[in-house]
Amino acid sequence: MDDQRYRSILSHWAATVSVLAVRDDGRVYGTTATSFTPIAAEPPTVLVSLGPNAQVRPFLEVGATFVVNVLDETQSGIASVYADPFPVGPSPFPEEGLPVMAGVLAHLVCTVTRTIEADGRALLVLARVVDGDVRHGSRPLLWFRRGTTRVAPAG
Repeated sequence: MDDQRYRSILSHWAATVSVLAVRDDGRVYGTTATSFTPIAAEPPTVLVSLGPNAQVRPFLEVGATFVVNVLDETQSGIASVYADPFPVGPSPFPEEGLPVMAGVLAHLVCTVTRTIEADGRALLVLARVVDGDVRHGSRPLLWFRRGTTRVAPAG
């Protein structure tokens, strides 16, 4: 299958938009990701696929801690900023502690258990979820047909 056709087909796959974040020497690095997938409940495990330019990639070695910030429908601007390998602008992260963004729909604190180089470009990161929380009453930001969108209200 050629690359254009494959991308066109996958553009019809709706995915939540997240920002993966790590703190290293007091600085936070973040990367927008739509390739985040829960893969097991026991033990709680997630899989993330990162491209070669993902800002967090060099920090995700076995044992490293990172946060998956699942974005709220109002946070498309943040998604755009962290889609860039060199994000510019004010930091949405706290000055200390875990890099959990304010106003996110949910967050998961994860510890890397394994990394796999795939196809010479992607890095697959398997991680154990060690903590997290959800903010009730909000809806996720979605990536669909090459752009962000919102979930329509039920009913």
